[in-house]
Amino acid sequence: MTFVVLEGFSGSGKTTLALEMEKRGWVRLPESAHVVPRSVPVADRADTFSDYCLFGATMGFSSAIAKSRERGRVVSEGYLLGDLAYAKIRFELKKSDAYPVLLRLCKDMLSDPRMRPDLYVRLEAGGDTIGSRQARKGERERNVDGYFKERFYPALGEVHTELGESEVERVRTDSDKSATLERVLAALERRGAWRP
Repeated sequence: MTFVVLEGFSGSGKTTLALEMEKRGWVRLPESAHVVPRSVPVADRADTFSDYCLFGATMGFSSAIAKSRERGRVVSEGYLLGDLAYAKIRFELKKSDAYPVLLRLCKDMLSDPRMRPDLYVRLEAGGDTIGSRQARKGERERNVDGYFKERFYPALGEVHTELGESEVERVRTDSDKSATLERVLAALERRGAWRP
């Protein structure tokens, strides 16, 4: 029925919002960094093999997405395009060679309508909010390289443009989670992707 992706930099509130939506009956798919083995470096420490592993973890949800969206609503904490944005930045920094291959795979996957989200919700927060949320994250998931923070949203926009994925709703997440959740649900309702 509905497949929504929450996109955003680490600390933008993807997991918090997805957990709240799960309480309302949505099927939640966790962010790839949360499901790969702990030995896989993530965030700004990832490399070529990490990019393949992270993207592969997201691809692993394909069957769940195709089957779950037939019966109900699916919310994903990040998705292929978020993984690609990070891979693109690492490619630019010569930390990974995976981006061109992953981009082709993503194009192939999104050619199947069952794999295309109905809506991407781009979660954005101010620097102070991101900083305080990053401080609460474990060392493994914390982004310490300022370039990643500066480059993530532009890279994400470039990936969206290149793949023709234009159904994006922007939501600020600086306030408390209840207010943010209401803004996200209102945006989904306005776009016809959800009804209370």
